[in-house]
Amino acid sequence: MKLNRREFLALTGKTAAGAVIFAACGLPERELIVQSPVDLPEDLVRGEDAWYATSMGDFTNGDGVLVRVMQGRAKKIEGNPDHPVNRGKATARYDSALQLLYHPDRISEPMLRYSKNGNLVEISWDQADTRFKEALSNANGALTVVTNPLRGTLGSVASKFAAQYGGKHMAFDPVEQGVLHGAVKSVFGQDQLPTFDISNAHTVLSFGADWLGTWGSPAGNGVKYGEFREGDRGYLIHAEPRMSVTSAAADLWLAPIPGTEGVLALGIARVIVGEELVSDANLSAFNAVLPDGLNGYGIVDVANRTGVSIGKIEKAARHFADHTPSVAIGGGSAGAHTNGTFNLGAIYALNVLVGAVDAKGGVTANPGSALKDIPASATGASFEAWEAELAQWRAGNVETVIIRSANIVHGMPNSVAIREALGHVPNVIAFGAVHDDTMDFADLVLPEQTFLEAWGTDIPEPGPGYQVVGTQQPVVGPTISQDESGLISDARGFGDTLLAMSDGSYGSSMEGLVKDSLSDLHSTGSGSVSASSTSLFANGALQRGGWWDTSTGALSNVGKVNTSAKDAGYSDAGSAGSGTEFHLVPFVSNSLGDGRLASTPWAQQTPDPISSASWSTWAEINSKRADELGIKEGDVLLIRSTSGEIEALAYPHPGIRPDVIGIPMGQGHHKSGRYAEDRGSNVLSILVDEKDTVTGALAWAATKVKVQRAGRRVKVPKFEGNVEARPIEPGVPVLVVGVDETAHDAQEANHHEYQKNFLLDGEGGDDHE
Repeated sequence: MKLNRREFLALTGKTAAGAVIFAACGLPERELIVQSPVDLPEDLVRGEDAWYATSMGDFTNGDGVLVRVMQGRAKKIEGNPDHPVNRGKATARYDSALQLLYHPDRISEPMLRYSKNGNLVEISWDQADTRFKEALSNANGALTVVTNPLRGTLGSVASKFAAQYGGKHMAFDPVEQGVLHGAVKSVFGQDQLPTFDISNAHTVLSFGADWLGTWGSPAGNGVKYGEFREGDRGYLIHAEPRMSVTSAAADLWLAPIPGTEGVLALGIARVIVGEELVSDANLSAFNAVLPDGLNGYGIVDVANRTGVSIGKIEKAARHFADHTPSVAIGGGSAGAHTNGTFNLGAIYALNVLVGAVDAKGGVTANPGSALKDIPASATGASFEAWEAELAQWRAGNVETVIIRSANIVHGMPNSVAIREALGHVPNVIAFGAVHDDTMDFADLVLPEQTFLEAWGTDIPEPGPGYQVVGTQQPVVGPTISQDESGLISDARGFGDTLLAMSDGSYGSSMEGLVKDSLSDLHSTGSGSVSASSTSLFANGALQRGGWWDTSTGALSNVGKVNTSAKDAGYSDAGSAGSGTEFHLVPFVSNSLGDGRLASTPWAQQTPDPISSASWSTWAEINSKRADELGIKEGDVLLIRSTSGEIEALAYPHPGIRPDVIGIPMGQGHHKSGRYAEDRGSNVLSILVDEKDTVTGALAWAATKVKVQRAGRRVKVPKFEGNVEARPIEPGVPVLVVGVDETAHDAQEANHHEYQKNFLLDGEGGDDHE
């Protein structure tokens, strides 16, 4: 067997030496050597840099990264070229996450509030441990551990810890609350989210999911998109009421009325079936997955219900069926309605219609976890479950709540009265790096290590179609302040703190659990790393950033679309006061996410890809509609729902439906460090408690609002200029010439009309500019 340099590396540890073989695994070969911290980075005082492989945990869906460290300080985060999810690519959010490590407002010591209305005062870790133990003892089973959705080792520890004390572990996510996972389970019969083989597809049809911007792994999806566009074979159709990054990249943009994405998907299916564009076998399989059939989804009716023109529906359907392999993707705002489960089910059923299930260029199932009792999938608990839980808090039935990486005060709508609920819990313990809104209601605040300082494993979701275990390791030690006066933060890992309070039956340290997991992987004798001993295997896996086995896989078990709730319902804005009624469509910020990176200045200053705005909350409104209402850029708008009111700066542009107003998530923190405090508005706070009928998840795109000018104007902080484009005479448009096409033919075809049609007719008619 011939091995190149990348496939054979000799790794030498402190006491042992041996060979570690890295299998190529079909991934691109790179001449890159990274390290594993046998010695802590602080011991490296030379003026040379070192690179360490790790995973980003809370800030991506499982991306692998390399961290550049010089003299013990992390300087830069890049994508790991070995990692099968993002394959060396990165996003601006990576470097923003780095700023949490050295944040000037990072929590330095444990803090205690002696009374609910008192101030937080610094205490020692010994005192904090004593308080923590008392809170656990007093709980007597009335305990809730609240975290962000956790996969990997930390997810296992959190769940086992809650169970040990007779409590429960609840995950909070303001956006993903089970609709996507439920639809995947219903249609494909899988607990893990599938992988979408965009790289090998000829047509991608996506609904709601901004997969090039914020959905899934944008870095990994970006790699696939580049391969998809090679040779001009790829054609992208995207359906979303506003122009996201994915909408802007689309060859055909469809902008349906919010909540009608499932109707649009079945209208496309009706055209395909009616014109007999698929095989009888595919049609039979589709009829089985959609027991109610396509009656009621005639093209005229669908066009009227969705606001998308007949011509565009037919064009999308024919291209999707004729230019295979094709894949349909659904998520984001398409699932954020009272009929979200139906919408996503109908969208994913299109894969069955074109034979894309478990096919190259289609949608492929992901296998379960390679590690016993380690979760490979996670999503937030439903809004309905949270309403029930908070009722228990308000009733005084929960003694202790432990919160980690879940800013529930910022992420919950006003309707649930989260502040009141926290006030009725005797012991609220919050972990974090920077003080957030939820910590204002915590009795004990504990500084937590960042992902750059802690041990862990992460299982990407969605994975690449085979088993992957990403490793997370400390790349720096305790961080010294710039003036060398002391530690920036005397932080501890969340997992290690829980294990120190446990009975020891499921581990004593996160480092030990990670190495035990790597030992289990070594015993399989398979995968991307081979070594003569467990210690060498562990070192090799840490050096590479994880372990993966391309020989593993899974098959879908096609089921049925849940059609119990087909029509979307919306909140009633009639009692929200004066103003013009709009559909409110919140969207995840490309830089701040749902707000978890708002404390970092790099995230705040990163311009939005569509508006180029930053450092603020703006409201996207259709240009023509803004003109009709006398709204100019920078006008302060009052946006009211029946749950509250926020302000946002008007940003008129043509890339949004005239009946929709789009507002980014992420701002509006009362506490989140000096860069985010009292900046912008929190759109999540005014969402009305509409829920998906099947899962009980928050229907966060089903709120209707009233909008009016506040009578003030503030310049929108953005990078884009305001110079109006004017035609220059004589103007000669660029002539786009296709393959085997003459200049005369191109002139007749009038290709330059394409861009006008793309923008001005985005929703099916020129009046939707």
